Amino acid sequence: MPPATNHTLPHTLPLTLIVATTPIRIASTLTPQDPNDSTRLGIGLKGTLPWPRIKADMNFFARVTSRPPVPGTTNAIIMGRKTYDSVPSHLRPLGKRISVVITRDQTGSVKKGVLKELEARKEKLAAAAKAKAEKEAESEKVVAKEVIPEPITDAIVTPSLDAAISELDSVYGAKGQLGKIWVIGGAEIYGAALRMKFDEGERPVRIVMTNVVRKGAGSEASFECDTFFPLDGMTEQDGWRRASSEEVSEWVGEEVKGEWKEEGDVEVQMVGFERLH
Repeated sequence: MPPATNHTLPHTLPLTLIVATTPIRIASTLTPQDPNDSTRLGIGLKGTLPWPRIKADMNFFARVTSRPPVPGTTNAIIMGRKTYDSVPSHLRPLGKRISVVITRDQTGSVKKGVLKELEARKEKLAAAAKAKAEKEAESEKVVAKEVIPEPITDAIVTPSLDAAISELDSVYGAKGQLGKIWVIGGAEIYGAALRMKFDEGERPVRIVMTNVVRKGAGSEASFECDTFFPLDGMTEQDGWRRASSEEVSEWVGEEVKGEWKEEGDVEVQMVGFERLH
């Protein structure tokens, strides 16, 4: 673990949910034209994504969750055990981030497995870094420059979201090593994050959302889903406000215009929301 680095980030960092959703029209059981028809936000189907691989969204996720806000810090990504298992085994835990896995397992087997994968991942990353350094030395491309500590690759296993945030704050935050805190799923963990209450001004709760629809089929075009984001309304009446594109850009560390973009058979749009206290 790198030495503590002083920085200006507050100890009570924002809790930001990052999620991709697609609109699902839920028909009323009364009449076809019943005004109580509503739209839910689908996020999964049979344990995987409902839509084809979206390179732009996957790259956005990788950049945003791994980019530290200040040199010497590392972002945390909080997830349930099933979400962790959905990551390809050779990439677990994800590099340059603190992977926080929430599980009800009391046998210790999940923790043992995660830590074993962590050690293997660290060895691979160290070997790759060594090979890169040797290659640069052989080609005489090494130049003197300031050494900026890179984000670490780490993992912890906790029984709850409360325990996860407490450990992040006490172990990494107190030493000035904690960057941004991202909640990446699944639905149960999103729900737990949305139920958390903080004093006004203590810890903002935000959502960075990628809207996904089929290309050219209208705003209500969706994919089949069996898992939903546990929040149906994000208006001021629901306790949320839509963030400006400038605000979202600041949250993620790169420009986000909020425009619809096409990729293959889908259209995507990145937007943001912040909970009103």
